[in-house]
Amino acid sequence: MSAQEKKEQKATELKDEFERIQENNKDLDISKYLAKKDDLPDLGEIQIYDYDADLTESTEKAMDLLESLVDLYLGDSKKILEHPYIKNKLKEDAMVYAETIFLSKMTRKNFLTQLRQVDNGDNSARMHEVINQTVGQIRDNSKFSSTQRTELEKFYKEIRKDLGLNEITTEASAEQAEEAESAKIMDTRSMNDMIDKYLKNKG
Repeated sequence: MSAQEKKEQKATELKDEFERIQENNKDLDISKYLAKKDDLPDLGEIQIYDYDADLTESTEKAMDLLESLVDLYLGDSKKILEHPYIKNKLKEDAMVYAETIFLSKMTRKNFLTQLRQVDNGDNSARMHEVINQTVGQIRDNSKFSSTQRTELEKFYKEIRKDLGLNEITTEASAEQAEEAESAKIMDTRSMNDMIDKYLKNKG
């Protein structure tokens, strides 16, 4: 018998065996062997996390922070606020800060997932090690976020100084004080004139 014939014979035998199994088990109720809903562990409600919404929220928060920061240090010069470099720098800084906010959110989400796993019975030493690492990561994220904010504040404060806005503000304050003093003197003189006039008329 050739190799091809042996192969065909084997295929025929397998086919016959499969048909016999089907014939012998045609009355078998397969549903009796499937797991029921009550037999499965409670996996809780499955939620699809909206990462895009979190990214958008992080970007909006970062933009709000940067706009208020830039307005604080450069807001008294609308011309500088409208300068292309300042506008582009603000957007770039906001994007970088948004990533920091998003990573902090993801680390916190990861941490909560790990805690739920422990609540569901995963008390292995490895799980507790992972949780401790995540706690350390959350601390590092908070520290980095704070440092990044401080650096941004320092940068815009230095730009204000370099552009001479501090001197302009000082001069404006001095002029305002001088005007206020002049107004005070004028008011005092007017008051004296009014008193003199009143006394003359009374006499």
